[in-house]
Amino acid sequence: MIFDLLKAYKGFLLEEYRPSTAEKFHAKIATLLKGQSISDTAQKLDIDKILEKLSQIKHKNYFSQSKNAFLHFCKFQNIELSAHQLEAIKDLELKTHKKRRQLKTIDYKEIEKKIKRIKNQRLKLSYQVMLVTGLRVSELADISLGNCTVEKNEITLNFTAKGGGKDVVAISITEYPNLYQELKGLIENQLLENQEKKLFYSVNYLQRKAKPLGFGCHDLRRTFAKLEYKKSSSKPYVMEKLRHKSLKATNIYLRSKIKM
Repeated sequence: MIFDLLKAYKGFLLEEYRPSTAEKFHAKIATLLKGQSISDTAQKLDIDKILEKLSQIKHKNYFSQSKNAFLHFCKFQNIELSAHQLEAIKDLELKTHKKRRQLKTIDYKEIEKKIKRIKNQRLKLSYQVMLVTGLRVSELADISLGNCTVEKNEITLNFTAKGGGKDVVAISITEYPNLYQELKGLIENQLLENQEKKLFYSVNYLQRKAKPLGFGCHDLRRTFAKLEYKKSSSKPYVMEKLRHKSLKATNIYLRSKIKM
């Protein structure tokens, strides 16, 4: 059955990607395969139908997700695409365009005050950690107790970065004394629990709770970029801190509407 095939595919993805990315690719391939009569093998997959569905996706980021989900599925099923098919996918992607949304101006000081007033400590710390580390909400939400190391002068958080690579951020007692102490308490209060338990809340919960406060989770990452640039006056430094591959992406963050 296709359900079993997709379940096995998701397990294949989890060997390389964090759960949120695996879930995203799983959903995309399910959409692309809808209407095809395949069971436990996809060797008889109708590639033309897949290409037809890809041709209907107009936004670049959505297309990229569906394309990558499909290419991973081909790898999973040992399906070798022809040079003509790969070229067709490339041509379709060139015809897509970025989906742009109008970003509203947010006031950094006002947002910082609202976060500090949050009574739910775990929720408050989730936003504060994103603000001082630049972590994406998906990266933060995936951090488990086993990924945390509490030392005398700093707390290190190991995480799976966008793209699947491993990385680490640190919160020092010197730079953020209050945050260090509160985060230390949150971690130590849960030490006897399963090390696989997530330290912070889920992506959906964090995004939902941020909206009434007047900001989005990614606004915290944009604010982090501006704060780091204010301290260093170095775009390459900010690019490194954001883990960007190009300065072009960093410049977009630095042009964001954050009132400092």
